[in-house]
Amino acid sequence: MNTSVSAGPGTSRATGTNIPLTTAVVAAVVTVATGAVQFIVMAVWGARGALSLREVLMQWDAHWMTMISEYGYSGFVMSPDQTDPVQWESVAFFPGYPVLVRVVAAPMAVLDVADATYVAALVVSAVATVVLAWGVSMLAVELWRRRGSNPGAGGPSDRRTVVVLSTAVTVLAVGAPMGIVYWMPYSESLFTAVTVWALYFLLRRRFLPAGVLTMVAGATRVTATALILTLCVAAIVELWRWWRNRRTAQKQPVGAFPAAAVSAPVIGSLGIAAYLAWADSKVADIGGYFAAQERGWHSGVDLGAATLRWLAGNFPGELTGYTISSWSMILVALLCAVSVWMLWSGRILWQVWLPAIILAGIVLGSDGIMHSRPRLLLVPVLLLALPLVVELVRMWRTATRSQTTVMAGVALGAGAVLWCVLGFWVSGEMLIVFEYAI
Repeated sequence: MNTSVSAGPGTSRATGTNIPLTTAVVAAVVTVATGAVQFIVMAVWGARGALSLREVLMQWDAHWMTMISEYGYSGFVMSPDQTDPVQWESVAFFPGYPVLVRVVAAPMAVLDVADATYVAALVVSAVATVVLAWGVSMLAVELWRRRGSNPGAGGPSDRRTVVVLSTAVTVLAVGAPMGIVYWMPYSESLFTAVTVWALYFLLRRRFLPAGVLTMVAGATRVTATALILTLCVAAIVELWRWWRNRRTAQKQPVGAFPAAAVSAPVIGSLGIAAYLAWADSKVADIGGYFAAQERGWHSGVDLGAATLRWLAGNFPGELTGYTISSWSMILVALLCAVSVWMLWSGRILWQVWLPAIILAGIVLGSDGIMHSRPRLLLVPVLLLALPLVVELVRMWRTATRSQTTVMAGVALGAGAVLWCVLGFWVSGEMLIVFEYAI
């Protein structure tokens, strides 16, 4: 009698490992543990500078996010010397994150929770960070499957490998330099979470969920343009496949028209298009949304001229924050260059590579607050470094000698610790020591 059990779509055939559940649990545990250590470091470090943990987390754009969530895009002031309600400066911030915070804060306000908007913002950021880590873990499993000798196996074949892989890529994400921003009232956690899940669904050729998540990303940040363009390329690829099969097929049936793939970029563009149309109408007197960006935040595409000028004048900088910002731009540019070889050799999939390169190009090719670059480049670093971490875990998993396996495991663990130490130090320097906006 055959007693074997058929594995489900998210289950490894070798051991019955439930990959989505395992990655979710590991991602949540590692994220919460890493975040707790980050909070302790920030609290102790901030106390030395007479700053509470709340003051450390509620800096710069966090004020804008919470004020927009509480009052909308006008009717509040950001400084005592400001007399007119803010409108044109505030429209630079997309509504996805503030609206979600308002939804979570509403029942708290009814229950008279103190500082409800701030508490709700921390809840939204924390949940989004856990979802982000889970998405990164699932994306890593998919990359593992694509690079494996048996693409149909569904992922790593044993629970230990899944745990190590999820742990490694979660540490890569949440322990990164400026990773503390994921926990702050910033939109980074929400945007990164929907980005990695959109790419996961894209790799699985589930185009409609990818399009819906891209729409959410477009309501959260203007850089969702990178995802929309990636969906456009995916639609072209699917149309080419359909057309080629139709041309070459004789008596064999031709697959259906790829309507989902073609619809995905259209759906994905709705969020950003709707907000830009609304913002343009509100600040039409100064030239629309992009004019407000330029006027209020000196942000505009200049093909990297401002970045090069800033590096020439501030590297190495007198302040540590200048040096960190400069190195972040230089190292990401080098990582982008190396990634071309990774793409050519098949070590990174174009669906992951393309949005990372576009995002890095948008950030490095624009003017604006240069000290914000370490956090704005988090997503390109994550996407381009993710395949490298997957390969390191694969090397550990395929080591043939027990001594080699132990050494590889120690190297992975040491690398994770050093990565977190670097990440915590950069976060502290930029939030507590450095005096300018991040």
